[in-house]
Amino acid sequence: MADLRPALQRACARFWFDRITVLGEERLPKTGPTLYLGLHRNGAVDAFVHRCIAPRATFLIAPRWRKGPFRRALFDGIVVVREKDGGDRSANADSLAACADHLRRGGELDVFPEGTSTLGPRHLPFKTGAARILAAFREDRREIAVLPIGLHYERAWAFRSRVEIVVGERVDVALAPGAGPEERVTTLHARIVRALESVAVDFGTEDRQELVERLACAATLGTPIPYYQALKAFEREVPEDLRRSFEELLRDPIARRAWFHQGIPLVPIGGAVSYAAALLVLGPVVLAALAANLPPVLLAAWAGKTLPDERNVIALWRILIGVPAFLVWGAAVVAASFLLGVPLVALAWAVLTCAGVLGWYRAKKLAVAVHNAAFCGALRPRLLDVHRRVVEHVRRSETA
Repeated sequence: MADLRPALQRACARFWFDRITVLGEERLPKTGPTLYLGLHRNGAVDAFVHRCIAPRATFLIAPRWRKGPFRRALFDGIVVVREKDGGDRSANADSLAACADHLRRGGELDVFPEGTSTLGPRHLPFKTGAARILAAFREDRREIAVLPIGLHYERAWAFRSRVEIVVGERVDVALAPGAGPEERVTTLHARIVRALESVAVDFGTEDRQELVERLACAATLGTPIPYYQALKAFEREVPEDLRRSFEELLRDPIARRAWFHQGIPLVPIGGAVSYAAALLVLGPVVLAALAANLPPVLLAAWAGKTLPDERNVIALWRILIGVPAFLVWGAAVVAASFLLGVPLVALAWAVLTCAGVLGWYRAKKLAVAVHNAAFCGALRPRLLDVHRRVVEHVRRSETA
């Protein structure tokens, strides 16, 4: 019987995020042993997103993801006990050996070398487990594709936000013939660190992270600029005059009345009338879909507010609670419609729900832009000027 868990994980990612974009997709191998090395940002949701590029990969997972029937129905992999798990770590050597054997059989392995996730300004220290697996695999000099994977979320915890998957250059796995076991691990670990840092963004501080993420999001509005490209441009430099203009704009008393999307007070780039017309068409559909699924929506919102201990697991808790609740609710709606002899109600609910989910992201942007055009119109010239300068800076950075 086929394992449905990879498909379920991929479905969760497609449902939660409005758009998943892959940069460097041409670097993904078609066949052969592959080791994916991921930056760990957004809890187990990172694994769901990885499934979009690595549907056949086996994950290295913590023991807690194998506890309970629901978790086992969604997660599987080779178990490694982390220091923070507080359990018996004596079997970890066998687990790492199992990883190397899996690769020798031509399999794919997906590892998050940080061991845990953070949405903070910089990645966490990388553990040496991946290097030890790779060193063991390379004892017989077999070839393998080792790829660093970066994940960059516009708003990791927000429903129907967007994420970019960055596939980096392959890691050099060549080793000196006379190198000892620890030297091999040290050499490979250093290369893994460099590779992962090449697809990461180092913001330095949380304040600078918030600023850069806002500016990068602004750069993508109405342009084909990838979010990751904008992040890297502002990682290198945030022009002082641009920073000052943006922060002064946000401090303007009018901005306190503005609505925000992904940290940006949007305004219509074109005519406000066309934005309002689009909102009048899409808005009622999204609101009706929300009303038709209010119980699971409220339950997911409750889970996101009460269960997480950090921002990097908000999305996970919303998915773990909200998706099963949505499935139960949907089954109840369908069953009730058939029992009452009105099956078209089930069809209408399904169509309305799909339309609402697909339109959520666009409707939110339209609502913010239309509100700000109506009540904060004086901000528009300054916002458009900042947007123009943001885009110019990113494009100059690209050609520098």
